[in-house]
Amino acid sequence: MNNQIIKISGLLVFSFLFLQSCMADLRTKSIKKEGITIENTKKGKAILERSWKAQGFDKIKNHQVYSFTGKDTWKGMLGRVGKVWPDRKSEMSFKYQIGTFDGQVAFLDGKRKEELAGLQNWNYYEVSDKKDTQFKKQNKRITFGVSAYQYFTEMIDRLKNAPIIIYAGEKEFKSKKYDLVFVSWHTEKPHQAADQYIAWINKETGLMDYTQYTLRENYLKMPGSRAIAGAVEYGEFKNIDGILIPHEHTVYGFKLRKKKKKNLHQLIISDFQFDDFDVEELRLDKEIVKGGDFKN
Repeated sequence: MNNQIIKISGLLVFSFLFLQSCMADLRTKSIKKEGITIENTKKGKAILERSWKAQGFDKIKNHQVYSFTGKDTWKGMLGRVGKVWPDRKSEMSFKYQIGTFDGQVAFLDGKRKEELAGLQNWNYYEVSDKKDTQFKKQNKRITFGVSAYQYFTEMIDRLKNAPIIIYAGEKEFKSKKYDLVFVSWHTEKPHQAADQYIAWINKETGLMDYTQYTLRENYLKMPGSRAIAGAVEYGEFKNIDGILIPHEHTVYGFKLRKKKKKNLHQLIISDFQFDDFDVEELRLDKEIVKGGDFKN
């Protein structure tokens, strides 16, 4: 009986995701009306660069790698279906090379305690005390998790280098005023070739408090092919070597929420450090060519 309830609930979740996938258009009214102009491009780039500097990411070039410990909690039936790690509540340590997608997760508890998984130039590998390093067919969920958690941590730096950056207007949210900056690749219209973003820049602090995004990776094996939408709220900014690193990532399904408790999952970061390990630790196979920033 319980298995049947879970199957029915899972079907309802997938149906909801499918319906939501038809509405993943982040463009504001001004962008739909004006498209890309010299004026909104210039203003959008200026605001995003000011935020990039306000968060200290102009100093990121001084570092090569970083690590942190993360406690991640996925909630509800949607969390049960959508979680990227083996457990809904996980404590993990992460290691990343800046500006690439070479990263690694070590599971500190749960079903895969003391095991490692990672990406080396998008080649997926696993390590355990029972087996040597094995490069194997990708685990789509863990591959997504390792790359996405890096992207979210470096978000302001990644978005700044996008080819399409447009000022998207102003909004007030939870009694604070924001400049919105739309970021895309290829075209401003909704498409499947790349994810799209709206950065919410706090007018008072200059920090990026929220980011809306589309998500085209279909690791859920969801019917249909269109991107779904989500949002992340950044909090608990801490100064690490002059760079403000958000130590709280609260992720919402489909849209921003005023109540934080309505999140899909939340990552709490601790022990963030730059350059505390040798980059070669992420190069388990020396014959694989070094990777770059290939994700749009």
